[in-house]
Order: sequence, then structure tokens, then C-alpha cells
Amino acid sequence: MAARRTSNILDIVSINNGTPGATATQTVPPGRRGRPRSAQVRAAVLRAAAQLTRSGGPTAATVDAIAKRATVSRTTIYKWWPSSAAIVLEGLLDSVGDPINAPPGSSCKEALEHHLRALNAILTDTTTGPLLRDVVAAAAADPAMARAVLEQWLHPRRSALAAIVRQAVAHGEIRDGTDVEVIVDALVSPPYYRLLFALSPLDDAALNDLLETVWRGCRGSDALPSTAHAVAAARSITASSDQRARTKPRVRKKT
Repeated sequence: MAARRTSNILDIVSINNGTPGATATQTVPPGRRGRPRSAQVRAAVLRAAAQLTRSGGPTAATVDAIAKRATVSRTTIYKWWPSSAAIVLEGLLDSVGDPINAPPGSSCKEALEHHLRALNAILTDTTTGPLLRDVVAAAAADPAMARAVLEQWLHPRRSALAAIVRQAVAHGEIRDGTDVEVIVDALVSPPYYRLLFALSPLDDAALNDLLETVWRGCRGSDALPSTAHAVAAARSITASSDQRARTKPRVRKKT
């Protein structure tokens, strides 16, 4: 009897190295494997999907249109991809390449800045930005696609950024007990927001302001005035005011 594979992320979207994932309902006879996907066909399909999406948006990158431009059959496409959006996502992941890693020796703040600028560069790129926007739009109506976007795109990038924030907490640069996920949201939401709503992208000055605002808002207690310091400062101000009042020459009233 044919063995049924358990559904996982590889059952939804084909993976990047060209090895096909089985569909969630596909049965695979024991001891039998499918032929490896042609690298040439894969490249042609991904290129066609990207070109169609950039020129006409997500509605233009249909399976029929992709097959025609890539000069392959619909059967070939459906053998390796469950939908046209899955093709666009795979092309997007290919085009982004390596994960974002800060240069060795970077401080936590420098690592956050590097990650933020690298992410913003990806989202504002005229190739990858529109592809991601169209994939997100398709995921809104496709639960399987939404899961693929989360697991293959969003979660790995959030995890990398969250690791930097946790390191900053461990080093005392960020307050202990700070909600790491909230900090991640605060940093990455503006670039995504501007991409999804086709607003002007963040420039260097805006990125600097964003990082400084978030960093100042969650810095460690040693970077903030302590209660004792605040009381001492208040007493000093009061004492100075009293001293000025005592030393201020009095004006005699004329009789």
C-alpha cells in the first residue's frame, strides 16, 4: 500500500535547492523516488514568474502565462509547484540569497543597525520589493501560502533580529524584562508598512531616527537617571534657587 507523507512546509512550496516537495495528498510508493527537477527548467520558470509579476502584478503571473513564457507545460509546473504564488516566493528567496549577518565584532546596536539597513535595502529593491508585496497579497487568500511565507521568509528573519536583542539584554544594554518581540516589531514594521502600502521608502536619516528612537526607549537602567540621581538633582536645583533668593539684593521702598 502506498505510504502517505506527513504534510510540512516542503509539502507546500518546493524548496530552493531544486529538490521537489511532495504535495500534502501525494502518495509515494515505497522505495521509489521521482526524477530530480531540471535546473534549467527551474531557472526558466522562476525567471518567467518574476518578469510577469514585475510587469503586470500578481494577477499577471498565472500558471498559464508562466508556462508560456518559460516554454514548459502546465504539467511540468504543477509537478513541482502547487501555485504561481509558490513560484514567485521561491524566486524571491533565491534572489535574496544569504541571510543577514552583522560583521564580526559588531556591538549589539551596530548589529541591529546592520540588520535594519539590510532589510530595508531588500524591501526597497526594485526587484525583490514588488515580488514580496505580491506574495503577501497572494498569501492573504491562501492559508498554505501564508504559512510558507511565515516559515520561509518572516520567522527566520525575526529570529535573527530577536537573537541580537536578547544578546543586548544579556549585556545590560537593554532593560531586563523588555519584550523582545515588541522591539523587533518596532524596528521592522516601518519598512514593511511602507512597502505594502507603496509609500516612500525610509531614507538614511529616517533609518537613523528609527533605530535611535527604539534604542533609547529600551536602554538599560544604567543609561537612565536613577531615582537617587533624580532626587539629588532636584535638591540641587532647589538649593540653588534658595541660595539665589537669599543673596538677591533687597530693594528698599521709598518713603
